[in-house]
Amino acid sequence: MRIVKNREDEELDVDPVLPAPSGDGLVLSMDSVRLQTLPHGNMSSAIKSIVLFLGLMPLGIAAWFCSMLVDAFRQGTADTAFVLIMSVSIAVFALIAVAALVQAVTAPYAFPTLFNRATGKVVQLRGRERIEAPWAQLVPQVDSITVGGALRYRLCLKGPTEVGAAQMILVSNANNSPADCLAHYEFLRRYMAGDWQWLPKVECLEGTRRPLLQEFSNNLWTQMTNYLPWDERSVLGRVLSSAALLLISLLWWPMLLLTLIGSRLGRLPRLSAADLGTCSESLQDVAQEPLPVCILPAPALGGMERAVYVAIAAISTAAWCWPGAGVLARIADMARAL
Repeated sequence: MRIVKNREDEELDVDPVLPAPSGDGLVLSMDSVRLQTLPHGNMSSAIKSIVLFLGLMPLGIAAWFCSMLVDAFRQGTADTAFVLIMSVSIAVFALIAVAALVQAVTAPYAFPTLFNRATGKVVQLRGRERIEAPWAQLVPQVDSITVGGALRYRLCLKGPTEVGAAQMILVSNANNSPADCLAHYEFLRRYMAGDWQWLPKVECLEGTRRPLLQEFSNNLWTQMTNYLPWDERSVLGRVLSSAALLLISLLWWPMLLLTLIGSRLGRLPRLSAADLGTCSESLQDVAQEPLPVCILPAPALGGMERAVYVAIAAISTAAWCWPGAGVLARIADMARAL
């Protein structure tokens, strides 16, 4: 049974034909007993960049007000009303900054999830919370969500009604269509059932955190330039996509830099050694032979692609941070002139 709903709890139109299974963008690692996935946490790196900006901006305002207050004391012009107003303003902006920065640093980066054929259970770590449910009792549900103004879909596994909403396990998010979500579910269903004969080859994720250059080239702000893998683009496509990425970087470099920082922030819970170690349970009816599925490592960036991204990052950094001529230097000059 498949439940496909949007946030208003309305039925979504889904092709009744069973989709072909797909594990791309889903699997972190797998063998004949355990399969790991790593759905994103509450915030993507781009969303964290916004939260970081909302934290750093009031922090800068609070620091500016502090300097104004210190100057007023030095010049002897700080009356009681001025001191009171500035002190309250500093406290408010500082509290906003601390709240935003704490949220960006502590929000879970991802929810490690383990599908265990030996126990027949699914385990997901959400921060300090551990959710564990029998696979046989979980029902797939697809929700529509909005990410960066675009409609996306996420696959969840819902526990029995009597258990409550806390038993909802997130499997994958930011999929392009309900069919993509159901293709992931079909992959997991066949894996847990040991029906491996027709499983497609799997390209695993890059790791628990994507390399910085891959994060730079494919995030919420730059994903439109990464329309195809580099090797599959024509020469003209590479030139145009690189020019578009350079333009976005020149205009939006502070947010891209905060996105890279945000990709390294956030708690990443670890599955226990008992979850990941050698299975000690009785493995009756569980296949222990080598998994007959082609598991491919995540493709690494080629030398030319890496050079292009490094050059774009260097040019953007120089354009914004060059002493006396960069955008930040001009902004500082304008601030001093106020």
